[in-house]
Amino acid sequence: MAHEITWFGNVEDTVSHLEPVRRAVYGKATGMGREAAASLARHHKTGAAHVNVTLAPPYKLDATVELHDADPGGGVPSKDRSALSIEFGHTAKDGTQVPGLHILGNVMAQNIARARGKR
Repeated sequence: MAHEITWFGNVEDTVSHLEPVRRAVYGKATGMGREAAASLARHHKTGAAHVNVTLAPPYKLDATVELHDADPGGGVPSKDRSALSIEFGHTAKDGTQVPGLHILGNVMAQNIARARGKR
């Protein structure tokens, strides 16, 4: 299969921008997104929390796996503040520390361990 190749100045940059490589990166991110969504589904009871996977536009690298949730912040413009609380924890109104679920962090750690042959 022939691919149009745009030279980016060095082999590493050129190869990383090839469409099959970009598809592989997106495929890996999609798999990580599915793992994160499954982990989130085991924990949340209500709300609009969800995991989103996005591929960067052409000629840019990488893909993102993001945790989103509707912010109940009483009119304070702070997008996805509740997603931060889900991931990293928060302090409840009574002062109790609620630990984070580390949905994205755990998926990343598990995938790194698998890539290194440790799992």
